[in-house]
Amino acid sequence: MQPSIRDAALRLGYVNAVPITGHPFDIWLDRVKGTHFERLSSLHDPAVATGWPVAEITLWVAFAPTPLVVDWPEGCGEMNGHYTSNALRKSRHSAWEDAVEALGFEVKRGAVFPDRAAAIRAGLGVHGLNGLLITPEHGSFVYITVLAVRNPPPGDARGPEHDLSPGCGGCGACIPACPRQSISEEGVDTKTCLRTYMNEPERMTEEIYRQMGRRVMGCDDCQRVCPYNAGIAKEPPPADLVAPMRLEALLTQPVVHEIIQYTHLNETILKTQAILAAANTGRKDLLPLIEALAQSDEAIIKKTAQWAVGELCTS
Repeated sequence: MQPSIRDAALRLGYVNAVPITGHPFDIWLDRVKGTHFERLSSLHDPAVATGWPVAEITLWVAFAPTPLVVDWPEGCGEMNGHYTSNALRKSRHSAWEDAVEALGFEVKRGAVFPDRAAAIRAGLGVHGLNGLLITPEHGSFVYITVLAVRNPPPGDARGPEHDLSPGCGGCGACIPACPRQSISEEGVDTKTCLRTYMNEPERMTEEIYRQMGRRVMGCDDCQRVCPYNAGIAKEPPPADLVAPMRLEALLTQPVVHEIIQYTHLNETILKTQAILAAANTGRKDLLPLIEALAQSDEAIIKKTAQWAVGELCTS
């Protein structure tokens, strides 16, 4: 019955699905020490996450492409394809769980694993200098789904001996492309990546405020210059997200996080990023909205709005 799990994934639109063993991801755990991912270190052991003996765990790893979203209309913030396709990712994941349970397997719903580490173990791609999984046909524009199934892994399931990726080849194109210089020949410093600051706005400096441009969530700069992504098709923003991504909407009643169903995105983050985007694009017409936010009870919104008012009034 093992191939049926893969067949179910392919029918749902995944490009590939591969079984691996449920041994701990110790190499991943070593990599995240000292980074903001260290708080997720408990995810590295599937036996702990599931409560099952390791001999009874098969992790199924699948991936599907995400779009390279370009040309957000003037007046909108920018969000990359990893986030715009999040609702599809969640529904596809749930449908795969349903399909596997219908085959008679027990699935551990809600369990979370280091998805890139699982994909490396599965042989679905290599580890890029930018920290992302790079696949042969779809580059790094993919999302990964990991399913925990209570079933002994097949004899050919890859284990932890495959966890050390050979790497992407290290052409280095992503190093100068990073606006924060977070990438080096040694890899990526996730603590200084713009995407990390979006989730931790209290750590931003004025220099970072300006580097945000009009990004609301995500940064594709390192991926756009990667030669593995040279053939990735570009897509316009999803039509249903254009109006919610207009800066005036984000500054007043942001709902985009509800549309894309991304639980880590909230009103505070959206308003903070919209304030920065307005200042960085010279939107003086939005000054009344930003001046009102400069009186906010939320410290980070108040701080960024006061900075934005100063920028817009002196430009």
